Amino acid sequence: MIIICGTPGTGKTEVANLLKRHGFKVIHLSNLVIREKLYLKYDEERDSYIIDEKKLIDKLIEIEKETSEPLIVEGIGAEIIPNKFVDICFVLICEPKELEKRLKSKGYPYTKIQENLEAERLSLIWGEALDNYGRSKVVVIDTTDLTIDEVVEHIMKEIKKRGLL
Repeated sequence: MIIICGTPGTGKTEVANLLKRHGFKVIHLSNLVIREKLYLKYDEERDSYIIDEKKLIDKLIEIEKETSEPLIVEGIGAEIIPNKFVDICFVLICEPKELEKRLKSKGYPYTKIQENLEAERLSLIWGEALDNYGRSKVVVIDTTDLTIDEVVEHIMKEIKKRGLL
């Protein structure tokens, strides 16, 4: 399983969608969680679902067994998938000033923007990925000045270099 994670606005969804043309089956985590009701509850304050990790992991294992294509799981929370199921984890990061512009353009409310900027400044997702997968499985890509195609190219090179495709 290939993981693409990062704070909102770093390009995860766009990158994953472009990777489909390279023969990957892409799972957008937030869509899967909502569609399959893989959550414990809805957090009104954060305007997000609290993932039921066990149900999510069971569902991802089931999907991976049913598909012949390499599987990419993209989204916030993807870094919680246990190490034994993950071949590589790409953490997309972005300079906070650029990230703020991206989140504003998406219409995020002020408090949500500030929460995500703080998470990015503290490298929370990157740190969680390193804790879960170790340095050898984590690849960080700074998307601040890259096009989506350049990010995809970087990911494809790394996947091929590691013999995952």
